[in-house]
Amino acid sequence: MIRSNATTERLFRTAGLSVGMSILELGCGPGEVTELLSELVGPAGRVLAVDRSDEMLARAETNLKKAGKKNVRFVRADLSNAPEYLNNVDHPSFDAVAGRRVLMYLASPDRVLAGLLPWLREGGLVVFEEADSTICPGHVAAMPAHERGAFLLGKLLSEEGVDQSMGFHLPATLSNAGLRFERIWAEAVIDGQGDQYTLGELLQLLKPRFESSDVATISEIESLLPQIEMEREPINVFVSGMRFCAKARKVNESGADA
Repeated sequence: MIRSNATTERLFRTAGLSVGMSILELGCGPGEVTELLSELVGPAGRVLAVDRSDEMLARAETNLKKAGKKNVRFVRADLSNAPEYLNNVDHPSFDAVAGRRVLMYLASPDRVLAGLLPWLREGGLVVFEEADSTICPGHVAAMPAHERGAFLLGKLLSEEGVDQSMGFHLPATLSNAGLRFERIWAEAVIDGQGDQYTLGELLQLLKPRFESSDVATISEIESLLPQIEMEREPINVFVSGMRFCAKARKVNESGADA
């Protein structure tokens, strides 16, 4: 299962992330977006990537080392806590705070972002890409297995406390954090036609999380996968979700950029 980051790169570039920047990445996971950010800022820039999982940080460090990226540093921290981890970082301020599919997993994303403002320079950017299923799934052809898979995925995320409308909530979240919201973009995710995992691949990847929940048994997921595959015909269009990207900026007390 291979996922491309081409759309994220396009969105981040459009939002203003560029060469030479110093970026704080929230929720780096295995380092997919970290590597992208490292390439965006180039050798003259720097990325500080944060995650709470030792396992994910180890994978990210290994992946970035293999990719030859030397402008990245990793820090273990729980984003829900006050950003005390930044007190020990030899870095006066960041040009941007960024992440992908991170805020939707936080109980109080506006509070987390507000707590980072002292480390964001005046005029600095905050850019996040988030998934959203508020108006999805969407389809015309009968695709009952896809519908079932999307329902189970949504139920799992709901039980985990994920905000599945984070895309629509991005402007208010950024504004409530004390930032000046500037712009938002949204695109449909068509199953099997973009750079994301297909619904079947995603269900396969999430089997451990289904196993630890009461949403569905592993046997149900495994029996559903071939049915989903059978429905995947070139003429069938299944919009599995939306991807939103929003940008905001830190301004001084007068409301102007520094």
